[in-house]
Amino acid sequence: MAATERARPGFPAFRVPVRRPGVWAAGAVLALLALAAVCAPLLTSLDPIATDTGATSLPPGSPGHLLGTDLLGRDLLARLLYGARTSLLVGLVAAAITVVAGVLLGAVAAAGPRWLDELVARTADVLLSLPMLVVVLALAAVLGPSLGTVVAAVAVTGWMPVALVARAELVSQRERLYVRAAYALGLSRGQVLRRHLLPGALPPVASIAAFEVGHAVLTESTLSFLGLGVPPNRPSWGNLLTEAQAHLLTGEWYTVAFPAACVVVTILAVNVLASAAARGEGRAW
Repeated sequence: MAATERARPGFPAFRVPVRRPGVWAAGAVLALLALAAVCAPLLTSLDPIATDTGATSLPPGSPGHLLGTDLLGRDLLARLLYGARTSLLVGLVAAAITVVAGVLLGAVAAAGPRWLDELVARTADVLLSLPMLVVVLALAAVLGPSLGTVVAAVAVTGWMPVALVARAELVSQRERLYVRAAYALGLSRGQVLRRHLLPGALPPVASIAAFEVGHAVLTESTLSFLGLGVPPNRPSWGNLLTEAQAHLLTGEWYTVAFPAACVVVTILAVNVLASAAARGEGRAW
């Protein structure tokens, strides 16, 4: 039986992308990065912020330092592993807040009065027309460098696409027969929204949520690189890139290459999964 025949009204059949090996590879990469972040103390016994003046600027493959050390003698592998904790945590938390806020605003716009719908839609349009980097930098400069600043910056600049997608999906569904039947049976507006409309909007919102994770990781790296993100005493991939600026002219390429590769690989993997979800690749689960 086809997936559309098995799915109840309001509860779409979720799909597991299985057709392309690249999708599974992207998922495996993200899973390995998350596992490495969680198991960082088990993968290295070195302190990511401890300095060693006798082991400064060691190249990759040095005894006791697989990926080398930085200018202060700090182990790069340890800093990458513990930095993954910060960058991925910021990405997940910021994306979660963005998606929840966007879905709630989209639901309010779709189910509320017309003036509220227009207010949410026009506010989103205005904010989308602004240069997001300028907004992020202004917010970070006002709040100061911290994890909360990065999360707030991502949430403020990322809720609009989620809200507009959720609103469009909810508006398209509220005229369907099973929704009208639910109203005819006496269900309240809130019950119809919760039981029928919101579940139907989850698949497109899920694909946007995956993109928001990559956006959050990139924003954290950008703000930390500019000194407006995570404090310098806490390892993150953005902080590692900031500190590596001093090594660009000294030939110590690895101090830039490794954290940059982590950021690029994470964003590419997330984008592959998000693209697959948006296309609906795979079979019904």
